[in-house]
Amino acid sequence: MAQDTHNRKSQTVKFRDHIVDIQTVIINDIECLRLRDVQRIFPAVQILSIDNVHQAFLHDKHGNDLEPLRIVARVDKVVEAVESMKHSSNDTDDKLDRMDVKLDHIVANTQEILRQIADVMTQMYELHEFTTPRYFFILPAKHSDMMLIDTVQNWFQTHYKLYFLCECSHDPRQMHVAPHDGYSIKKGRDFVVKYAPYLRTTLQIVQVLLSAGGLVIPQLGNAAKVINNAVPSRFQESKYYKDMQQQLEMVDNLLNKVDNQGNHAGASVTDKQKSKGTPLQGAELREIQTYLERVDDKRSLGNLYRIVTADGHVRWVCREHYDEASYNNEMSKYINEFEAMGGKFNKKTKEAFINQVNTTKENVEMMCKALGKGFNIVKLICRECSIDEDHLEKLLDIIINRSSIRCLNMGSVRVRNFFGITKYTCQEMVAEFNNQSLKVRFSNTYYDGNTLMFTRFLLQNKIHKNLNLSATDFLWHESDLRRFLESNAVLTDLAVEYSNNIDILNSILSLKTNALQNLKLTHSLCASPTFSHFCELLKKNKKLLEIDLMDPSGLNDDACIKLLLDTLKDHKSIKHLSLHIRNIRPADQKETSLMKSLQEHGFISRLCISSSLISREFIEALLYASKEQSTLTYLEFYNCKVKKDDKAEMQSLYDNGSLPHLAFYEEPRWDVLLKETNGSLNRGKRSSIVTDKGSSDFVQLVTLV
Repeated sequence: MAQDTHNRKSQTVKFRDHIVDIQTVIINDIECLRLRDVQRIFPAVQILSIDNVHQAFLHDKHGNDLEPLRIVARVDKVVEAVESMKHSSNDTDDKLDRMDVKLDHIVANTQEILRQIADVMTQMYELHEFTTPRYFFILPAKHSDMMLIDTVQNWFQTHYKLYFLCECSHDPRQMHVAPHDGYSIKKGRDFVVKYAPYLRTTLQIVQVLLSAGGLVIPQLGNAAKVINNAVPSRFQESKYYKDMQQQLEMVDNLLNKVDNQGNHAGASVTDKQKSKGTPLQGAELREIQTYLERVDDKRSLGNLYRIVTADGHVRWVCREHYDEASYNNEMSKYINEFEAMGGKFNKKTKEAFINQVNTTKENVEMMCKALGKGFNIVKLICRECSIDEDHLEKLLDIIINRSSIRCLNMGSVRVRNFFGITKYTCQEMVAEFNNQSLKVRFSNTYYDGNTLMFTRFLLQNKIHKNLNLSATDFLWHESDLRRFLESNAVLTDLAVEYSNNIDILNSILSLKTNALQNLKLTHSLCASPTFSHFCELLKKNKKLLEIDLMDPSGLNDDACIKLLLDTLKDHKSIKHLSLHIRNIRPADQKETSLMKSLQEHGFISRLCISSSLISREFIEALLYASKEQSTLTYLEFYNCKVKKDDKAEMQSLYDNGSLPHLAFYEEPRWDVLLKETNGSLNRGKRSSIVTDKGSSDFVQLVTLV
């Protein structure tokens, strides 16, 4: 009988002008090619030949053909499939037979084409729908006593964090929590009400994992050690096991209360049906990120990676399983084909290098197929290559939207037109892909070829909503930047550095067709005239929802800060401001403006304060914004003088969940960020934190995320 094996090979079969690979089978320890497998593609075939010698089917000792009809596979040869030679006195019958054969051939080809189209449609659907990990759960950020939470309102006021699961298996018992410390949830009530039915399902998976021994997977051997080292400690240590059970029970009770509210006498049939649990659609999944408080701006989504598996499905896995899940039996074949076209592939680093290659249609088709089937390339480097414009379009579509490539580096890449003549040359461009984020950098020198390549990138982009640029790449060509941004309606978030140019700001904030909602500016707005113009543009913009000015150097000018806060206090659309301010002194203009905004308006959500003297009056404004208004959720002090009692009172807000993020540093913010970039700070704690209690909870609060 046939036996399945994980090391199946394929036999190359040629019929007329068609060549296909057909999987072989192992029968009685002999690798065979079955006739019926060939006939599924070429129905008229009756004879199999190798080197012009017709092969006899395997038979028993009496000469009887064995079933199924088969020959011994020769994977090093090409098997010729041949029709039987029929002799008939009736030419009409012969013609009808040939017509039947052709029709069968057409039907077989059509079915294969339809299958391929269906696979691509499935993959494209999942790539578009599942741009966010699908498995997540919530837990109280700190231990909470269920007996003390007597009303639904109190349940909702508890601070919750969201955690993702690695989709490394279809068996819930084999999953594990993502290697990330979790995300604080903004607008907790809205989140729980919206996602309660789905959370009930994922909560069951977590309960299964916990009952099986925890949220990590010791049965993975070497991989488990790497994964477990990155998983938050609360999921690893046995002393947290009982507490984890209680916290899961608390979330379960919260979801029950939400269900009870949804099933009250006045609830509609639709509301009652939703409370029973329904699968989330892609749009609902994508909205999850709007509820997550991000403190790293890396959009890491649990440090999970989106991969396309060999069967064309999308999964989100950790780095260890990223390598494991993307490997399949076709990988060696793809690597060999890639190297045959002149490329080089490093199996250890998974970097691919193409140098001085005239990329053909066949090369592009091979790469598109390999990348679409899960060929795991982390970085692709192209140097001094040439490619036709229509082939480039197909290749970029795969790279940007349907591959595991994290970085594309292009230098001196010539793009040819229909006649084979160089149309433009991309001199130097580096593009980095991180989940929904796309970061593009040129060589700080404007070249028409670079911008034409950038235009092609934006036109091909279907899934990356967050774009990161440097304004220095577009100086004196601001109109081109505006045209590029308006060409892609997918973009909702834009991060720009070194935008001290009024024309650049005009290009960004005066877009007509782009649905830009979130804007982050770093190393920007240094000059007062530029800052004033920026505020005037903000007044006219009706689409932006969030502004991030968390610049490493921090704002210092009193007049600019007052102008910004005055501009935003009556703004109709902007609801969240992230701000870094330096040199605040008691009763100065900066403190006065900030206190007024914190106490009377609710748009400051993240605030970093550096090199400042913090007064009691300012502390009270911060306490009010965090505790009473629940608008200020992220607060950090760098090299600031804060009284011991004030510091303790701020920490009490963190302890009761009113202030999700709080940290004190003795060093300037720039030095802290530089250490993080250089990797000199250990993951999990920072030695420069100043805290009176020194509790483990507080250390966990400011872990790198």
